[in-house]
Amino acid sequence: MSDEFVINPPFVAIIRQFFYSQFFGTPTYPTKSFAGQTVIVTGSNVGLGLEAARHVYRLNAAKVILAVRTIKKGEAAKEDIVRTVKDRSDGLDAIEVWALDLASTESTVAFAERAKSLPRLDAVIENAGIIINGFQTAEGFEQVIQVNVLNTLLLAMALLPKLKETRQKFSDSLPHLEIVSSDVHYLTKMRELNAPDLYAKLNDESTFNQRDRYNISKALEVLFVRELVARLGDDTSVVIDLVNPGLCFSELDRGYNAPQRMLMYLFRSLFARTTEVGSRTLVHGAIAGPSSHGEFMCDGHNQPVAAWIPTDMGKKAQVKVFEQTMKILEARKPGIGKEAGL
Repeated sequence: MSDEFVINPPFVAIIRQFFYSQFFGTPTYPTKSFAGQTVIVTGSNVGLGLEAARHVYRLNAAKVILAVRTIKKGEAAKEDIVRTVKDRSDGLDAIEVWALDLASTESTVAFAERAKSLPRLDAVIENAGIIINGFQTAEGFEQVIQVNVLNTLLLAMALLPKLKETRQKFSDSLPHLEIVSSDVHYLTKMRELNAPDLYAKLNDESTFNQRDRYNISKALEVLFVRELVARLGDDTSVVIDLVNPGLCFSELDRGYNAPQRMLMYLFRSLFARTTEVGSRTLVHGAIAGPSSHGEFMCDGHNQPVAAWIPTDMGKKAQVKVFEQTMKILEARKPGIGKEAGL
């Protein structure tokens, strides 16, 4: 019996697109105000998340919530932002540090419940993600999938009702739900899609491919978000988008072993953007217009997803990924789909 999902990435075209973006697609410096808005940035104690939070605070957000695993590191990031943004003096009140560990469902749900108490929530920038060395699990799921996919999407779905409520209550707000994805979703062949139970296959250590696992996690984000937007239909009260920051200097490689980190350092030294430049894409995703709803953004503008995804095969993959993912999310937070408007 032949596989239902046969994906052959056009590697030459992908590489050409990558280099063009890295060298000629520099995103513009963000200038649009966040005045009056409340913005959550996950993974914001270091790297892209920290720089995105710095931009959002610089652009006059009323409240910036740094969602971090370690409160002490989040407080240090807050102090750094306050110190460097010199034209504001209210950072001690305007920036809050909240605990969020995406490896833990309990922590993820607790964070979302806490967010319900906010007077408003205008943007969520879901930046937190991991690459790890070897096969590791959390709550019975391979850890990259647990963090980058399952609990990232659990948080997104749990916060969507609060974003919709903000749109209803505040006429000046066009809320945004942004998932920081990656152009590496172009690279995976996603053979795991052919298994009857996608997540059981991803939990199978005997077929684990570390080189492809991060790529798969980013493709799963793209597929889920596209199907979510399709099922929400005419409900465009929240702009839901995906953002690719490109190859940047960041802390993402800290899960690699020493030789892998050295190779990535050399590669980044030749081709990477600065962390600040990469973070601009995150900010653009949080201010994008309705035309970016359901879209994959790169360098501050919409960019096509992998060519196979809009095909009939890709649409079947979207449905499979969405339905099998939602089954897990419903077990973790019963009623989450109905609350989000599905």
